[in-house]
Amino acid sequence: MKTITIPEIKIRETVKEYGTPFHIYDEQTIVDRLNNLISSFSWADFKEFFAIKANPNPHVLKIMKENNCGVDAATVTEIKLAEMAGFSGEDIMFTSNLTTIDAYRYAVDKGCIINIDWAADIYELFENEIIPENICFRLNPGSIENEIMGDSKESKFGSTAEQIKEAVSFLAEQGIKSIGLHTMVVSNENNAQIFGEYTEMLFEFAREIINEYKIEIDFINIGGGVGIPYQPEDFVDLDAISGAVNEAYDKVLKANGLQPKIFMESGRYITGESGYLITEVIKKKETYKKYLGVDASMSDLMRPAMYRSYHHLTNIDAEARGEEKSKEYDVVGSLCENNDKFAIDRRLPKSKVEDLVVIHDTGAHGHSMGFNYNGMLRNGEFLYTTDGKVKQIRRDETFEDYTTTVIGGY
Repeated sequence: MKTITIPEIKIRETVKEYGTPFHIYDEQTIVDRLNNLISSFSWADFKEFFAIKANPNPHVLKIMKENNCGVDAATVTEIKLAEMAGFSGEDIMFTSNLTTIDAYRYAVDKGCIINIDWAADIYELFENEIIPENICFRLNPGSIENEIMGDSKESKFGSTAEQIKEAVSFLAEQGIKSIGLHTMVVSNENNAQIFGEYTEMLFEFAREIINEYKIEIDFINIGGGVGIPYQPEDFVDLDAISGAVNEAYDKVLKANGLQPKIFMESGRYITGESGYLITEVIKKKETYKKYLGVDASMSDLMRPAMYRSYHHLTNIDAEARGEEKSKEYDVVGSLCENNDKFAIDRRLPKSKVEDLVVIHDTGAHGHSMGFNYNGMLRNGEFLYTTDGKVKQIRRDETFEDYTTTVIGGY
């Protein structure tokens, strides 16, 4: 059973005042997940760097700041969003790829930790006298497979172990005394064994670097990738995941007198469950299948179209009427694409036009992946705060917003 953590009356009041669709996030859920993560990894000198790409609203980022997190930025724009929320310096990790010199220069000038995707970039940085104070390398192990991220040999991210070793040798010659290491090879993963296996590999690589180049490993960023319970029957055992990493850490590092800091860049785990996309049934249609047309579309939530991902749906009006789950519907938006579907053959209560539907678990990679295809305007965001109030944190986009970058006579 999937529950809605925001009181229904608050959702209905927001609908009455602002209309649909919109995303709304439960601040308490965000704080709870942060506390869960920090508590589970208390065995280490630990820090979470929230992945901005999951939910880049500065109001959400400010919650991370208030809870002693850092943030992980993939672009200069994300660095600027972090700065809007009060982050600076080493609280921002810049994890970019195909990174331009201008982007590196901005991040280095701001004092960010520079997580280098393509190890050879380090030579270009030194040639241009752009010398980061905190350097990290992203390892692509070439040996991990994950349902969403696929075979790491096919991944565009990271560098091979040998490429990183060459770069570390260069840094040692330049007098650099310490670096960080990073990998990110799983997404929405809940198998503790997989976390244990890949972190053991990463820790072994860290020990090789230390032994071969006499350079200190200050921190190891084990990435993010912890999943959330999208399906009602799913369960995420964060303590088991942490325990598997702890076992690998003790075996490979601590047993050899090494205790680098442990960083993570969880995004989905922190904000995913906090979010709900509130939408209204605007039309029912029946051809070869039964369709519920809603006023949201995949421009509001791309994951089901992109990954065939499951997002739970609750028709709160049908439940209020006491309807039983007796109908199979495709729940669809109005974009001119056949994959604009939130659910396929989903068993739901008998639904009516004007029913309110709550789409669960949209707090990560929901609004942040929005787009304007068909001229769809991006919808607003709200925060249900820990003091029981609903605060608008982004207004609906307008046609004027959509056309403001157009130039010339028309």
